[in-house]
Amino acid sequence: MIGELVKLDLKVGTRGYVYPIYLLVALAYGLMVMAFPEGYRSVVVPIFLLLEPGLVGFMFVGTSIFAEKKDGTIGALAVTPLDWRAYILAKTLLMALVSLLAGALIFVLGTRSLDGLPYVLAGTVLVSAVYTLLGIAISAKYRDLDDYFVPLLGVMVLSLLPFAHYHGYLTGEIWKVLYAVPSYPSIYFFSAPFESVSTGVLLRSALGLVIWGILAYYFAKVRFYRYAVEGLR
Repeated sequence: MIGELVKLDLKVGTRGYVYPIYLLVALAYGLMVMAFPEGYRSVVVPIFLLLEPGLVGFMFVGTSIFAEKKDGTIGALAVTPLDWRAYILAKTLLMALVSLLAGALIFVLGTRSLDGLPYVLAGTVLVSAVYTLLGIAISAKYRDLDDYFVPLLGVMVLSLLPFAHYHGYLTGEIWKVLYAVPSYPSIYFFSAPFESVSTGVLLRSALGLVIWGILAYYFAKVRFYRYAVEGLR
């Protein structure tokens, strides 16, 4: 079931230019990273890696859902035995696979190196799954990108704040609350190719993203059924 849905989603997303554009954005990010002096890449690369599988993925999955609402793909979930939970998992799996290509493209093209690529790929899969599920959950209520823009902007700003804290720009005790933002643990994976990050920190970061993924899946399951499936009946 999930395999068939992945194929269908890939076909629809390719026909609508969602996934090709996604990879073109990754190519553009990789070229932009190349333009920075080598000394800045330890800061720039993690930001672009989060932007692509995380925030750009969050936007694109919403765009994909809007398109599928309009062409009737999601409407079929309300009138056929098709398992809508499998639909959510299939979209998450496909976005993770596409994000792997995008993350590898940004890192390898931008740094011209394979050193540390496994850390990048691990972080990419985890953060992509979290933000895809959050994107499904939040976009399920809306009909187009105009309505989705405000929550998209809010998620983008909140997700970039941990970089300011990580690099010492937000130093007050109150800013420790940013550890709870899912983008924070991804920073350790994306920074590992450039600086020493302990195995313990990476394991805790992975656990944090897995917990976020479970919560985001539950959130997506409830809201997608309420607004995208049941709402179309």
